[in-house]
Amino acid sequence: MSPTIRIDEGVWSWLKQHARPFEDTPNSVLRRLAGLDPAISLIPQMGRGPQRVGESFDGGLVPAEPDGAASRPHAPIRPTTYPSRVGERTTGEALNRRHHIGARHALFHKDGTFYERLARFPGVLCDPGGYVRYESESQFTSDEHINIGQKVNVHGSLSIHPRYHAFESEEVK
Repeated sequence: MSPTIRIDEGVWSWLKQHARPFEDTPNSVLRRLAGLDPAISLIPQMGRGPQRVGESFDGGLVPAEPDGAASRPHAPIRPTTYPSRVGERTTGEALNRRHHIGARHALFHKDGTFYERLARFPGVLCDPGGYVRYESESQFTSDEHINIGQKVNVHGSLSIHPRYHAFESEEVK
C-alpha cells in the first residue's frame, strides 16, 4: 500500500501554484521540483494542453507511487510522438490509431506512471515512447508491475515494464 501524507492548506496552495493543469498530480509536481525525474524535461513545452483524462489538482490527492518506486531508475522518455502535431492533444486513442495497435481501449499519460482503469480489452497503457498491451482483464489485473485501485499506478515508469513496446520513430509534423 502506498503511504498517505496529510498536508495543510498552505502546502496544498503551493502545490497547485506549481502544477500544470490537467497534467500534474501532487506526486508529479513534487518529483519535478525535487529533480527526481530528469527525463521529463526532455518533453517539448509547445502545444501544452490537457494530456490525460483523470484527476486534476482540484480533483483531490492521488495515491503516491508504491514503496520504493521513487528509488528505482527511470528509463528516458523518448518524446518522438509528443506533441503529435502542434495544437493536437496526445491521447491514447490517437496513439492507438497512429501506430495501428488495435486496442479497444487506449490510455495515455505523459510520464507513464498514472492512468485510469482499462475497461475494454485488448487495452493498452501508452506513454510518449511506447505502450504495454493487455489482451484480457485478467492479464491486466494480475500484472505485478502496476497497482490497481480506483486509478492505476505504474511502478517506476511504463517504459521499464518488461512487456513495453517502443513506438517506431516518426518525425513530429
